[in-house]
Amino acid sequence: MSLIEYHKTTTKELLALTNKVRYLIKHWGEDGRHKEAVLKNVIKRFLPEKYIIGTGFVIKQNTDSSEHASSRQIDLIIYDNSSPVLFKEGDFVILTPDAVRGIIEVKANIQNQGLTSVLKQANENGNFIFSGKDDKEHLFFNGVFSYEGYGNDFNLDTLQQKYKASNTDFISDPNYHNFLVNHVSLNKDWFIKTWINEAKPHSIYKLDDLSFPFFISNLIDILADKSISENESIWYAANKELNRVRNF
Repeated sequence: MSLIEYHKTTTKELLALTNKVRYLIKHWGEDGRHKEAVLKNVIKRFLPEKYIIGTGFVIKQNTDSSEHASSRQIDLIIYDNSSPVLFKEGDFVILTPDAVRGIIEVKANIQNQGLTSVLKQANENGNFIFSGKDDKEHLFFNGVFSYEGYGNDFNLDTLQQKYKASNTDFISDPNYHNFLVNHVSLNKDWFIKTWINEAKPHSIYKLDDLSFPFFISNLIDILADKSISENESIWYAANKELNRVRNF
């Protein structure tokens, strides 16, 4: 029995399901939507029942309470099912910030699609939602999940520069550590986690075939209070600190 091999089956399943569609269709927009659906359905299996995962928008009222502002459409939204929903049709939802516990942007290839711009947009979404919350104590998951990109020959210095550039517009906000992107799967092998209150908060890990399950386990960890931390060796079968290649 191997927990590492168990977690690697999540990676294999995600890639197998997305490749099935890629082999059959030529419309890459539809392929992208399918990638979101595949990830959503896999995450759904691990979520506590009090949480729902969908796609849609978050809106909040302006200072003038007769007006409101809207986020961009967010690929995946994790929200508390005890919160009211403004609009719901299937998996599509429109919510207010108080309901949202996490957001995920899903990319086919984050390297090709532009790391800095992808992260910056996710930071903007995180800022929009977090600024509308009354309860700023709960941890907020802001993740970017890429199926491909950044093979083993990429330059870590360049990656670091592009990553830090995505944060530049937000570091003057006193709450920026709470809403910035904090979990990134660059591909099936490379994972980035941001730690709050660290001098060098961003850690890059090389986790062969385990980046995807680490991404999911970190999401569940934020949502599930003590359950993951009390069973850490089960949810994180590999010691990521032994696989850390850089802090910045």
